[in-house]
Amino acid sequence: MLNIAIEDSNTFYRYGLQFFLENIFLHEKKKAVQFEVLTKFNMNEADVVVQSFVAGEEYTCHYKLKYRSKPGLIIGLYETDRGKLLSELPKCIQKLVIICRTDSISDCREKIISAWDEIAHESKKKDYRKCFNCKYLSLTSQQVTIAQKMLHGQGLSQIAQALGINVKTVSAHKRLIMQKFNLRNDFELMRFLYNMKSHIPPIHLYS
Repeated sequence: MLNIAIEDSNTFYRYGLQFFLENIFLHEKKKAVQFEVLTKFNMNEADVVVQSFVAGEEYTCHYKLKYRSKPGLIIGLYETDRGKLLSELPKCIQKLVIICRTDSISDCREKIISAWDEIAHESKKKDYRKCFNCKYLSLTSQQVTIAQKMLHGQGLSQIAQALGINVKTVSAHKRLIMQKFNLRNDFELMRFLYNMKSHIPPIHLYS
């Protein structure tokens, strides 16, 4: 029996995803499945974890996943295509399967089956050192200050005046944040920053 734990606020999409995953594992892989809502209590025992991500979140430290030691599949759900990854992902999600909600069923099936087949040939040994030297990304202290002011609704000129720096410097920091986390527009940037600020338990984004 495969345990599949899903975190997604879109009820209709979640039910459709359950039917889709059951079709893959039960009919194609001959494995019975059991679905649960993803929680910190079943995170470690799930064979397949499905979690919603906002753009850029994949590069940060994942508190809920960092202690997960059971081999298995981790699927990240995104609103839009993430394109090519700009840097190495944190070790806890290094083989994350990225699914965009607008992807075709055939593309999703191919990604999931390919990743599952690869995992099936991996060692079952637990890796307790996966957080050592992890390359998750964070913000500089100056970027943290600017991000906090942006979250309070301040524009670049207001931030520059408050910090006593040139508006071009603020704009450069904003651009560096977006480049670092592969964020393509202001909507993705603000959603990313808000998600990091409000995440419970907190994600250690600010170094």
